[in-house]
Amino acid sequence: MSALHHASRRSALIGLGGALLAAAATLTAPAIAAPAITEHMTEHMVDAPGARLYVTDTGGKGPVILLAHPATGSALIWEHQQSAFAAAGYRVVAWSRREHARSEITGADPGTNEDILTITKALNIGRFHFVGSAAGGGIAIQFAAAHPERLISLTMANSISGIAEPAFKAWAEGLRPPSFNAMPAEVRELSPTYRAANPQGAARWVDLEQHSRIAPLGAPPRAGVTWDDVARLPMPILWLTGDADLYVPPPLQREAGRHARRSRYAVIPGTGHSAYWEAPDLFNQAVLAFLKRP
Repeated sequence: MSALHHASRRSALIGLGGALLAAAATLTAPAIAAPAITEHMTEHMVDAPGARLYVTDTGGKGPVILLAHPATGSALIWEHQQSAFAAAGYRVVAWSRREHARSEITGADPGTNEDILTITKALNIGRFHFVGSAAGGGIAIQFAAAHPERLISLTMANSISGIAEPAFKAWAEGLRPPSFNAMPAEVRELSPTYRAANPQGAARWVDLEQHSRIAPLGAPPRAGVTWDDVARLPMPILWLTGDADLYVPPPLQREAGRHARRSRYAVIPGTGHSAYWEAPDLFNQAVLAFLKRP
């Protein structure tokens, strides 16, 4: 199991086995311009029982990375990941879950696992790498427990969602005051470093968040995974978070990863709950280093 490399105030090492990435702790992301999406990316509406799901696909013949968005996002949030992962040789697929941007609800909800199976069948996807951020990580780990044969790897980005162990959930929830959820989403999920250094990027995140849903969020999936379920997962798992994540600080992910067979860790300095957005270069490097390691 890889060692976790602790971030200092001035520099940090992101640990992925023996691979080390040096980075300044105060991160200033580039100004947000038009999304840099691959020229061959296509958009689809995939029919599922009770819904039509919005799906994007960069195409290509490489291994598939399926992206699962946070509750505050949709398929539209991955503009910093799609071109980078596609340039590295992967086919990148993202979808908006029910109640999220551009998907349509037409009837009863049969559950997220069924939607994932429907999408992978419609796009002729076999085994794939699953990358889930925040609530999307909970979606991904529950799918991994139900269908382990479908995954090459699992990345839990800023996420311990989906783990149903009562003591662990109480520990995580006890780190935040009762009034925490009443704060604006950007205060909960973007680090103060990022909001101060990149107000334009923070404004873009807020715009995507405010347009991420087509309906109020329903109840989260009832199913959850136990430590026994995590211990049975055969695929390698990357537990990635930011050292300023108010939801998922590194000790929580270390504890979750301790129960898995094949855990690796990455801590991205100066970032909060949206590391994919706040420090996309470091996020992408960490994920790609993990995927390319035998």
